[in-house]
Amino acid sequence: MSHEPGITLKPLVKLGRDPGACWTWLGKINELGTAIKQFNGKAIPARRWMWEQLFGPIGAGIVITTRCNDKACINPFHLRACTQAEANQASVQTLLLPHDVVDIRRARKDKGPNTARVLAEKYSVSPQTIRDIWARRSWAKKRIRRKAKSNVA
Repeated sequence: MSHEPGITLKPLVKLGRDPGACWTWLGKINELGTAIKQFNGKAIPARRWMWEQLFGPIGAGIVITTRCNDKACINPFHLRACTQAEANQASVQTLLLPHDVVDIRRARKDKGPNTARVLAEKYSVSPQTIRDIWARRSWAKKRIRRKAKSNVA
């Protein structure tokens, strides 16, 4: 679904009831949970597309992240432009401690239909972050052991 500049956003986004709520992308979402937009023949992150539509070109070495940690959110008030290093530093992984990740992985054994959502609320992360930890796309085993050992005095 390709769109030209100036076309309405309404069919692409589900707006929240309050102005501070996430704007959920209704288009394509990739396997990592990132909203994707076809633009000028290329697949780009929808949040990057939104930024460029509102604020203009993005400089070299700059990435667009969300403050809410929801990869499908494109609310302009949740977006921020920063370097990759700044994005990594502020990433959701910095909010979780190694023992949190161990608890999240243990909870998968008793997984019910709402487990990811419940854990996400408990740890103030997105349900996709919980699923990424379960699938080992984030918080590699070596990293947890190394951090867990360094935290033990």
